[in-house]
Amino acid sequence: MGIIIALSIISIWAIHLIYLLFYFSIDFSSIWTYLHILIQGYLYTGLFITAHDSMHSTISRNKIINNTIGAISTFLFAGMSFNRLLKNHNLHHEYPGTEKDPDFYVKSQNFFVWWIIFFFRYSTLTQIIAMGIA
Repeated sequence: MGIIIALSIISIWAIHLIYLLFYFSIDFSSIWTYLHILIQGYLYTGLFITAHDSMHSTISRNKIINNTIGAISTFLFAGMSFNRLLKNHNLHHEYPGTEKDPDFYVKSQNFFVWWIIFFFRYSTLTQIIAMGIA
């Protein structure tokens, strides 16, 4: 069932994005524009949840299928590397709230310092190029 749900989320995200890019006229005075923004934002959340579920191996018992769906989801979400996310996510669960947790920065409580460190821990050159092309 996890595969069907994951592929449904990816497909609906893609179909809606294609519709917005090629068939929908943006009109900021129309409620439909804002509705489509909300829908696509919701679907982006679905992509990340799908990737997260893949990191926990809950999409499929088959590791290749699970990781392929995870890689597709993370790339479509923001050009991200599933392998980097998986590595960091496992460290996050193994060492939560410590210096070894890639989602936590013990040397500063400043949000902007944390955000910059977080950005460099998770970003790749491929992601930056993919986001620049998009």
